[in-house]
Amino acid sequence: MSEVANIFDNGPISLIARIKDNISVYTAKKWAHYQVVYTEPWPRSSPLRVEMVAAALVTFIAANGTLAKRLIPILQVTNGEMLHVRFEPLDDVEGVVYQLAGTGKFVSRNTHARVSMTTCLRDPYLATTTFFIMGNQKDMNLEVRNPNAVALPQARFQFFGFRYVLEPITPLFPERFTDVQKAAVRKKLEDGDKETVAQYIGPTTWLPAEGR
Repeated sequence: MSEVANIFDNGPISLIARIKDNISVYTAKKWAHYQVVYTEPWPRSSPLRVEMVAAALVTFIAANGTLAKRLIPILQVTNGEMLHVRFEPLDDVEGVVYQLAGTGKFVSRNTHARVSMTTCLRDPYLATTTFFIMGNQKDMNLEVRNPNAVALPQARFQFFGFRYVLEPITPLFPERFTDVQKAAVRKKLEDGDKETVAQYIGPTTWLPAEGR
């Protein structure tokens, strides 16, 4: 089994799994298991760029000010899809990521890390900005901070990465299994028990899609 291979490595973004590979995704405090049926790149390009001042329907972001978090429509996907994304600000602002409106990304108990123009100086491939979006209604929201003593007329962010199409894996049980036994196996699969996953799912890549 692979342990989150290539996800946060300090190098160019690359596929975390290939077609017909299995992935085990941690989201909403449990593991779900999928097979990859399709992948494609999401190249750095103008359709994957957002300007947050315009999105907020204002003309500037105030000195030392904040644009409240808002949904990023270009990052919305349907059920059965997953985005594997990195990003960077193109202006001197800081991005604060939320997975869903109320769940911070890159957080600890008392800290919510931000992504700035200087992030790429220590992390040239932006590996530490990596996040995932799993299916419908698991949307990404972005808050913008202006660390400068002057107002700024724009706050652009560039996104890029990969899109995956996933199919849930249904475990095959022996005919003799009772409903109680099946439920016990499903619970172990949700808990990420490695022996159970190896038996009923097979080789997989473990993926921390969300930290909650």
